[in-house]
Amino acid sequence: MSAAVASQVDRPGALTARPSLEVLYEHAFPSTRTGPLYNAFSYPTKISPEAIALFVALHTRPGDTVLDVFAGSGTTGIAAKLCAKPTDEMRALAAKLGVTPQWGPRRAVLYDVGVLGSFIAGVMCDPPDPERFRLAATELLRLARQSHGWLYDAPSSDGSSGTIRHVIWSEVLACSGCGHHTTYWDAAVRRMPLGLSEHFVCPSCRSQVNVRGCARVNETVHDRMLGRDVERRRRVPVRLYGRTGTKTWSRDITDADRECAERASVTTLPASAPLAGLAWGDLYRAGYHTGISHLHHFYTPRNFLAVSVLWDLVARFDTDLQDALRLLILSFNSTHSTLMTRVVVKQNQKDFILTGAQSGILYISGLPVEKNVFEGVRRKIATFEAAFELVHGSPSEVEVVNSSSSSLELADGSIDYVFTDPPFGGYIPYAELNQINELWLGRSTDRSAEIIMSKADNKDAATYGHLMGRVFSEVARVLTDEGMATVVFHSAHPSVWLALTDAYDAAGLAVRMTSVLHKTQPSFKQVVSPLAVKDDPLILLDKQPRSQRPSTVYEVMEAVFADAASASMDDERQRERLFSRFVTRCLLEGVPVTLGAREFYERAARPLEHG
Repeated sequence: MSAAVASQVDRPGALTARPSLEVLYEHAFPSTRTGPLYNAFSYPTKISPEAIALFVALHTRPGDTVLDVFAGSGTTGIAAKLCAKPTDEMRALAAKLGVTPQWGPRRAVLYDVGVLGSFIAGVMCDPPDPERFRLAATELLRLARQSHGWLYDAPSSDGSSGTIRHVIWSEVLACSGCGHHTTYWDAAVRRMPLGLSEHFVCPSCRSQVNVRGCARVNETVHDRMLGRDVERRRRVPVRLYGRTGTKTWSRDITDADRECAERASVTTLPASAPLAGLAWGDLYRAGYHTGISHLHHFYTPRNFLAVSVLWDLVARFDTDLQDALRLLILSFNSTHSTLMTRVVVKQNQKDFILTGAQSGILYISGLPVEKNVFEGVRRKIATFEAAFELVHGSPSEVEVVNSSSSSLELADGSIDYVFTDPPFGGYIPYAELNQINELWLGRSTDRSAEIIMSKADNKDAATYGHLMGRVFSEVARVLTDEGMATVVFHSAHPSVWLALTDAYDAAGLAVRMTSVLHKTQPSFKQVVSPLAVKDDPLILLDKQPRSQRPSTVYEVMEAVFADAASASMDDERQRERLFSRFVTRCLLEGVPVTLGAREFYERAARPLEHG
């Protein structure tokens, strides 16, 4: 008998009327990071709306009301829409799992304190007609290119006219021996084979120099938007990638390229270009953020002008299309329009791989990239059109509330089901991260109401737990007596897990079943962190009392390793999967999660056998 099923038979009020839930929580549930609804807009820790739709359809009936108290970019609302318009993939997944969802319209209420998330949710859950959107977006790009297409004009090496695809910029180094200036590109980039070297020979003093030992060069320039001189890290263009017809090419930067970039820096900006200061917090790094005090400092002058032109032109279109067009622009903005765009080296590749900003941080590499904004936004049109097509016309109703969930304007017992994905302690400072897009909207998230752990905002685990407790008290209040809540959560730190469990315990909510959400493409932080948790535990809560079990945290850990030793699939032996299993088993058995990922992984390094 599985742990999920066993948890039902020894408790009152078992879900005998809903056997599909047993299957849903019995195995790791897949959540892909593909498809137009997922790819339309990048948002931290986002879950596939198609996956959430299956949870909604199995925990509720048509006409029921669903709540998300940490709605983010609105995927639970999109899921409610999909319940009335299930895709072929959703039906196939249900059939594969052997479950029988009740498809049909639901009502969803989405609460989120974040301005950006609420804006995305409002558009995605109530999209315009896809065809009208496509025509308007295409015209938006035509108008921008008509007036400012010169921004990305560049000839190829043979003199043929062409268009910039992207430009690689480089920081400038000062030799640790003689102080001679050279670009990071010239110092570190090696072509045969492609790679980044840690040493170079200084062209001035001829000594071998360690790249890391070189100071980065700053410069003082006049900031026309601020009307004063500012100091910033010096970056220069070094390599241009272009296209002529269907042919792509690359070459070194020329004087003509520098003149075009200079022209962009002195061209008058549209009146709507935001002059907005940044509110730095936990993500600030002295070094690559030197001189970055305002929004426009995150861009090259060319790309800030390009985004400003698009933003200004939106006002020419029908009112009911404007927010969708703004969302289209923002979908490319912080991820691909800023200096956070970068190149990476991959094995056996002859040239750099172009990629966007790293998720969850505001990192600027030593080789930032300036992408063609007009071309990038154009490529996003088809994705948005396809995403809107999946949702448009659904009879499900979605209400988006840009407010804290610590005080819900909902009646007692008015919610049938909650699906939510809370902030994972100090994992991501959403408001600080999202300001790159929010400042274009003209309003920013109230950070005092944000429920995260943050040194910059003086929010520790106790503060986080207190705020989380207020939210779960509201969840318990608005849930019907038979209502349930699915919570997606992960952390490598015991203090964060204890804050969560204390929050729902104090609210009178108990763990009914557990599982894990298996994300087929883990996020950047889940890949690079030594304490990563690559599967997110799923926790099903309700208002029924649970029986206590005498296990200790160490007994639970050893039981997980014993199960893994006999598992038939290699995936079940991965340490990240094992930690998620460990956490969910602790939650199910009412055992406080007092061991973190570090201690757990130390045990995992030993042979997987019991005892």
